[in-house]
Amino acid sequence: MRPVLIVAMLCALALPAAALAVGPGGAIPRIAAARLGDSSQRLELAKLRGEVVYVDFWASWCVPCRQSMPALDRLFRQYQQRGFRVVGVNKDVATGDALRFLQRVNVSFPLVADRDDAVAKAFDVQAMPSGYLVDRNGIVRYVHRGFTADTAMELRTEIESLLGSGA
Repeated sequence: MRPVLIVAMLCALALPAAALAVGPGGAIPRIAAARLGDSSQRLELAKLRGEVVYVDFWASWCVPCRQSMPALDRLFRQYQQRGFRVVGVNKDVATGDALRFLQRVNVSFPLVADRDDAVAKAFDVQAMPSGYLVDRNGIVRYVHRGFTADTAMELRTEIESLLGSGA
């Protein structure tokens, strides 16, 4: 049995990083991150189980984020009473850059900082912005890379589907 385990581990190490990416059908990583602007508070994704959650990776230098952040905030405000949450994961190295961006593009959903890339690496983020729509059981159902007006429409349909008519 031991040689089989060793072979399995070696095979897993040989997989390309993309094969380990969080994608549809996979569970979200069990991670916690400091709140943006208040490192004494942490947000744990596992505590959002039972909700439909969109985990959005963004940065102040990301041009499509200027469109995605207000759109995500509208969706959050529209569906939060039905159990929809958005968690914005900021990728700026300097917190000040993110805070200046938020003075122009205000959002009401929680934001966390990921300056050391731990959260992005756990999700294997490959583009900015990237978003992961997670069902109530913590399973990723949809992944969005980049953001356009079409993405917003698709996301609305996906959220409504996951929330269900009576949710």
